[in-house]
Amino acid sequence: MPSYHEVRLYLGGLWLLIRGDARGLRPFDISDQGVLRSFWAAGWCAPALIVGWIVQRMEYLRHFPQREDYSFIFFLKMLVLEAAQWVVPAAALIALGFILRFMPLVPILIVVRNWFAVPLAYAIHAVYSPIAFLSAQQGGAMGLAGYASIILAATILIAALFLAWCVLRAVMGGPVMIRIATLGLVLLTDMFVARELENIMGVSLT
Repeated sequence: MPSYHEVRLYLGGLWLLIRGDARGLRPFDISDQGVLRSFWAAGWCAPALIVGWIVQRMEYLRHFPQREDYSFIFFLKMLVLEAAQWVVPAAALIALGFILRFMPLVPILIVVRNWFAVPLAYAIHAVYSPIAFLSAQQGGAMGLAGYASIILAATILIAALFLAWCVLRAVMGGPVMIRIATLGLVLLTDMFVARELENIMGVSLT
């Protein structure tokens, strides 16, 4: 697993890319081994993911108190879901790179996407999920938390889209439509995988 020092370099590189500075690409290893190693970013997301899974488990039990499935099975399903959300979008990027002929950029896009997921995971699972869970509880004071969770969700979504677009602009350049297609594909694939697997494995809250 990459060390804390390496992760700081990767996140620093992301910040430079967000600012439009191509020097932000320097810390990233885009060799075949480097691309595979970038999936260790999931390990750095683990603390935030665990918080999010615990919150989702509590929310699941609140929605379906009659179900008697074990927590271990629930968390195993969440692990499978999370793994799919790392692998499937990467495969989709490879397919899109082949179709639109930007394959040389695909390794860096996968590496950058994986490390971009680290701060995003903490924003979603460690910050937003607990607030959203509190907002769903009964009580007058929770009304404020409800509004806060909506505002926070919108803020995280808009910020993530804006920052991802800045990174794509620095990494890819070129026609705007190709960048739109790339960002849209990753988002739609991620959302589709999450929704479909949650329904298939029976962990959806809807």
